[in-house]
Amino acid sequence: MKNWKKTATGLLAVSILAAGLALPANADAAATNQTEAVKTEYKNGSVVPVSRSEAVRNAAREKALSQYYITSGKKLEKAVSLLKGLTQEKTGLDRGKSYYYRMDKPLAGNYFYHVKAFTPDMKTLAGEYYMAKDNSCVFRLFPGKGSAKLLEGTTDKLLKKVEVLPANAIIPLKKTGRVLVRVPGSLPYELTLTSLTENTAKIKNVKGQPRIFGTARGYADILAEVKIDGYVRNQKLRFAIMDERDIALYRARRAYVAYPVRVGPRWGWGWGWGYPRHRHHHHGGPPPHHPGNHGGHGRRR
Repeated sequence: MKNWKKTATGLLAVSILAAGLALPANADAAATNQTEAVKTEYKNGSVVPVSRSEAVRNAAREKALSQYYITSGKKLEKAVSLLKGLTQEKTGLDRGKSYYYRMDKPLAGNYFYHVKAFTPDMKTLAGEYYMAKDNSCVFRLFPGKGSAKLLEGTTDKLLKKVEVLPANAIIPLKKTGRVLVRVPGSLPYELTLTSLTENTAKIKNVKGQPRIFGTARGYADILAEVKIDGYVRNQKLRFAIMDERDIALYRARRAYVAYPVRVGPRWGWGWGWGYPRHRHHHHGGPPPHHPGNHGGHGRRR
């Protein structure tokens, strides 16, 4: 991991997670959750003395949880060891107390190990964490507040996994469009939009969220910036600002499958007007309407 504090425990925890080495043989790590001893306690329909009922109850719960979570084994032990290598102030876990840990079997967003720490009775959540599979960062989650705190590492590798795309490539004239952002694990982020073509689109805040407002017909280039804890990913997106007539023509041309439309190589997508080659597009916006051109005349693209 990057930027770890150079303490003996921190370096040990990182080396264990990154290199995949076996944990040192200590009683605490070897007994994470102490599940092996209770797994054999539960058998459906069995009759046991009252003195064993608590053990059987825990074993039944453990067996059910194991279908969806990792509750024992080296992978969990390495994650727990990493958490214990961080300070109590960061994790919120009391070093003098015992906790029950579990890890989701699937990765969150195909990127994070999702670990939860509970009180021994498994009734109270004491801490929730994301650990990047590439060992680049660790987050503590605060689900009730919808927030997360970076405990260790950096977010530059995380941001490379972020997806930024237009909600709809066409924005009706005098209406607004949105940019969609998908972050692994649905971590919170900050989004900033900048119009690079203010003659066709401007940025407005709608209920605290940036929106793209189409001011004139034509293409609009928008710079989207996604910020997560000290790093920013930028992505340029292209939108088409169309009036009602443009949109009607665009849909009609797309529906007219008898006249195939070649998507222009310049943008990778186009309005798909389907005009013959000898007709030239108007550069200030969508091509003007040609009543005599029905798409079936002239050379095909």
